[in-house]
Amino acid sequence: MSIIEQPPKYDTIFKNTESLLRIMKACQMPDVQGLIRKANDRYFYWSDFAHRIPANIETRPEEIWVYLKLGRSSNMRNTPIMDKNNQFFTYWIPDCLHRSISEVDKWSGGQIITDQPFGLPAKEKYIINSLMDEAIASSQLEGASTEYRIAKEMLRSGRKPQDKNEQMIFNNWNAMQFIRENSRPPFSIDKLYELHTILTQETLESPSEAGKFRDKDDIHVTYRDEIVHIPPKADTLKKRIDGLIEFANNDDEENWIHPVIKGAMIHFWLAYDHPFTDGNGRTARALMYWYLLSRGYELFQYLSISKHFLRAPGQYVRAYLYAENDDNDLTYFLVYNLLSIRFALNELRKYFKNKQHEVSKANDLLGKFRGLNLRQKSLIYHSIQHPDTIYSIEAHKNTHGIAYDTARKDLMVLASKGFLKIEKEGKRLLLFLPTGKVIEKLRGK
Repeated sequence: MSIIEQPPKYDTIFKNTESLLRIMKACQMPDVQGLIRKANDRYFYWSDFAHRIPANIETRPEEIWVYLKLGRSSNMRNTPIMDKNNQFFTYWIPDCLHRSISEVDKWSGGQIITDQPFGLPAKEKYIINSLMDEAIASSQLEGASTEYRIAKEMLRSGRKPQDKNEQMIFNNWNAMQFIRENSRPPFSIDKLYELHTILTQETLESPSEAGKFRDKDDIHVTYRDEIVHIPPKADTLKKRIDGLIEFANNDDEENWIHPVIKGAMIHFWLAYDHPFTDGNGRTARALMYWYLLSRGYELFQYLSISKHFLRAPGQYVRAYLYAENDDNDLTYFLVYNLLSIRFALNELRKYFKNKQHEVSKANDLLGKFRGLNLRQKSLIYHSIQHPDTIYSIEAHKNTHGIAYDTARKDLMVLASKGFLKIEKEGKRLLLFLPTGKVIEKLRGK
């Protein structure tokens, strides 16, 4: 049994003028008009739409659906992506996509991050954590069964993977770092091969297949033991992927596409073509990250989109299938991608909110805390905003223009009170690191 229901086609509905008049009359009803607006705002597929049609109208659900499809079709634009029958995938930007794009743009390029009143505490630490989450989730989507806690420990400690599941996650982590280090355009077929090689190291049954397009047509995509996608023929892949690379490198002013939408299209394109024997999904998601970073969307370093795909993998699969089965309407996939990005943005918002509350609370407590001088309070406040900073006696001395012994006493007092911990570098140099327990210590705990 197919995991999705095929939508009805035009030629099965419009049989005569009478049926057209009946459809037009029904679609003037306020309830039906409201449903059509909702269907476009949330971009319902046929099976989501049909059971919502009011029962008090004479027109069949299939007829209302075709009316909805006519409205969508009038807004469609072609993409350069073609299906196996050389028919274009198309898309349009309904209101829900406009809202999502606007929200991403407000946060794009790191502007919101750098403009926050308290900055982004541990900026690099947050990025590393998000990229680790992306590496883990993207691998788990493809079957890696390692628990999140164990996977995170492996990446943080740097220990070697112990099985194929951990190797997939380790590879994905290396790929995310590769993308970050090589985000400057242009992209190339050789970079794609290199990216795939990194993602599949020591995980392929035939290691020689790493960084090479498949040469056979026995590859298919399954979900819950059902074949849901048969990709294009192997002998068409070189031409198709050349088109993808050209699309990724060239932003045509005349046919301009918003970068976030284009990133999702690139994601879909590579996954649809399935050019490799394995690792296509991971490569597609990584390629989307490359494109967005290459276009200045530094924000995406802070977001793990795959973590939200992983929460509802069935919806992720259906987003592909809806596009392929409903007249090549790629809008389904775009809407789902942008929804996942908005979920990831909400996590970033929560982080900001929590950190700002923490800084505000610490500032209030610092004003009431006795036994610290202004220099020490200033350092504590700085450590909350920048918890990865390492302090030294010499740096503290130079920052405040004080004697070495005074600077040493300042830091040693903070260490004795639990605000800093001491580490030695070499025989003499003392380093001081924030303990991360500022609020507790200011409260006297």
